[in-house]
Amino acid sequence: MKKFLSAILLIVILASCGGNKDARPMQEYVSAFLNKNEKVVVFGEVRTMSLLNKAEYKKIPKLGLLLDGELNGIRSKLNMDSPVYFALEGPFLEDGTPALSYGFMEVNNVDSLEAELMQRGFELEKEGDVKVHQSGDVSFGIRKNLMIIASKKGGFENSEVITAAFKRTQGDVAGGKIDEILSNEKDLVFGVSIQNLYSTSSTDLQNLSKDKQEKLQKMVNDSYVMSTMSMDAGSLLFETKNMFSKELADRMFFKEDGGASILSSLGTGKPRIGLSVNMDMAKMQGFLDEFSPNALRDLAESMGGPAQFALMAAGDDGLAGLLSGQLGFIVVGENFGGEYMVPDFNFHLGLKPAAKPMAEMAKTFLSRGMGMIELNDKGLTGATNKQYVSNGGMRAQLPEGCGDFGKKGISAFAYLDGMDLESFDLEGPSKLVYLLKYATFEMDNNGSRLRLVAKDGKENILKQMVGLMVEEFEDAIAGI
Repeated sequence: MKKFLSAILLIVILASCGGNKDARPMQEYVSAFLNKNEKVVVFGEVRTMSLLNKAEYKKIPKLGLLLDGELNGIRSKLNMDSPVYFALEGPFLEDGTPALSYGFMEVNNVDSLEAELMQRGFELEKEGDVKVHQSGDVSFGIRKNLMIIASKKGGFENSEVITAAFKRTQGDVAGGKIDEILSNEKDLVFGVSIQNLYSTSSTDLQNLSKDKQEKLQKMVNDSYVMSTMSMDAGSLLFETKNMFSKELADRMFFKEDGGASILSSLGTGKPRIGLSVNMDMAKMQGFLDEFSPNALRDLAESMGGPAQFALMAAGDDGLAGLLSGQLGFIVVGENFGGEYMVPDFNFHLGLKPAAKPMAEMAKTFLSRGMGMIELNDKGLTGATNKQYVSNGGMRAQLPEGCGDFGKKGISAFAYLDGMDLESFDLEGPSKLVYLLKYATFEMDNNGSRLRLVAKDGKENILKQMVGLMVEEFEDAIAGI
């Protein structure tokens, strides 16, 4: 008994030290694949069954029964409760297609899966300890509890891509930011490697001097953007988190404004739509000057006329010499929908002295159709209707759920409840907007947040979306 227990202990120790790489958890396989992989630009996971259950797929007429039957057949072979992981290699083609795409799935029963594939006409060849199939643009392999699918536009020359992918999955895990991204349990998770995006892209940045390229490389080193999406009762939340190096984080140019001072320049009324921008223009201009010195020149040449003259007048200060970095715009009133939708709006654009000549021209042009247009030391402010001009310091009354407008670097909202959306004659998936009560968006130096809130706050928003699409395409579904 002592010898037996000692042997068990030895096996556990060897396994924990990495001696046995078989049957690893899926996250470890993917983490190992990504470790020091300089080609993968985008990676992440999709919780397929979570999304299907939230959509209550079994209740979808006809399609639900068919889908449930297929899933029941797959479950004995693949673990549908495990996330489907993916990785996309750069450089991306002009149409947005990645150079190479990978999918990673957990196998429940390798013998059953192989039998099913053979029955469906997929021939499997053994390459070492991996069973491989290759046909056209798709190649896949099976080893122990792991299945890897690869796709490449133009097809594969041989099975080396799949066998190399399996070899990478047996290495050490990446740890750090990659594992933090893969550990997230939202419905959809994906990470973007800024470092690999830069190294695999062909852009004007490659024309920079060696010193600047080295500086830029240090900035993007070990920098990621993590994005997550979750669908819950009555709302959809899409968030991004900037996981930047200190050098890159210090370059971010969005400004915070807890008092939402932009509202003091946007008049009154009950806005339906709003957009606010608050940026450190000097910081942004410094970044452009160092890493994209021709950007403003090209912009000025493309715009021509007064804009080109203004940029020339600003001199070395560029945009920072023209704009204060503050912009606000709101749509007010109830004149929405119908064939002739002409809503009222208020706006404010923060300007610097060098922009005054161009602003004077804009004021003259806009004054013909505006209820109020004013140019002062802060910038250009206007309202299409005198009814919504600020009086005695009154501010616009922000709608429900949109109270943080104006506090972040970029913020926006659209309040749709009560609007006559059917007058827009939307078709197909565009009708999903009918479900929404309001939508908000905000972005700062740490990331961004898009929130869609449904009129029905009790039922999962994905189920509501599927229900609407079933109604939209019920004739096609009835023919199945």
